[in-house]
Amino acid sequence: MARLTFRQAREEDHAPIVAAIRTWWGGTRTPDEARELSLLLPRLFLQHFAATSLILEGADAPAGAGSRAAGGGPAGPGHESGGAAGAAPGGVGAVGAAVDGGATGVAAGVAGNLPPARSGGGHPGGARPAGPAADGALWVDESAAAGLHAAGGLRTADAGDRPGRPLAGFLIGFHSPDRPGTAYIHFVGVHPGLRQHGIARALYGRFFARATSARRPEVRAIVSPANKPSIAFHHAMGFVPDGGDYESDGVPVHRDYDGPGHDRISFRRLLSGAPAVAG
Repeated sequence: MARLTFRQAREEDHAPIVAAIRTWWGGTRTPDEARELSLLLPRLFLQHFAATSLILEGADAPAGAGSRAAGGGPAGPGHESGGAAGAAPGGVGAVGAAVDGGATGVAAGVAGNLPPARSGGGHPGGARPAGPAADGALWVDESAAAGLHAAGGLRTADAGDRPGRPLAGFLIGFHSPDRPGTAYIHFVGVHPGLRQHGIARALYGRFFARATSARRPEVRAIVSPANKPSIAFHHAMGFVPDGGDYESDGVPVHRDYDGPGHDRISFRRLLSGAPAVAG
C-alpha cells in the first residue's frame, strides 16, 4: 500500500497547484481553457486562506522511480497529459468533468470517490486496506499511486530542508469572515491516477472536521447546473440545494447567480457536532 499524507497548504503551493490545474484538466480542455481555469485560483487564496486549505502528498519515490522538477511544478516542460480529476472554483470544486468558471466542482472521476473508504490499522510494512488511518494519512493501492512518480509528475513546494513531494490532491476553502457560522469550499483537485480511491471524500471530510472544530456548523459550495458529476457528488456528501429561481433536472438553480448567463446551484450542508455561532 502507498501512504498519502495531509497537511495544511502554504503560499508556496500556489505554483504547483496552478500547474496541476493546467495538467489534470488537460485531457478535457484545450491548453487555453486549462489556463483560464487556473485563473480561478489566484495566489491570494494561498496568501489568506492557507490555514483552512489542504494538500495531500505522496511519499518520496523509490530510487529510479520517476523524476522531480526543482521547486515543484511539472517535471517535464509542456506536460499537459492526464484527465480531469479535480474540482474547479467559482463554486465548489467537487465533481465534474465540465467545471464552469466561477462554479465549484470536483472534476471527472470524483464521482468514483463516493463509496466510503475502508479504515485501516497496522504499519506501513504490513498489508492494509485502502482508506484513512488513525494518524490522518490515507492509504491507496501502490498501482494507483505509481502515477505520482511518473516523469512529468507534479511536486508540492519545498518545506525548509525537506524537498517537495508528489502532489496527490488539494482543497482550497475558507471560513467566512462575514458569516461566523459558515465555511466555504472553493476549489478541489485530485490526481487523475487516484480516481475512485476516496480522495475527494477524504478531503471534504477533513475540511468538515476542521469546520466543526472552528464552530462552523454550515459548509457551502457553488456548482454549475451543467456539472452533473459535481451535483451528484455533493448530494452524496450530504449537501442540499439552497433555494433557486427555476429547476434543472429537478435541482433548484439560481439564475444569473454569478452574473448574466452564469446560473449556479447553491449547496449547503449542516454539520453535526458543530455548535451554532451567533452572527
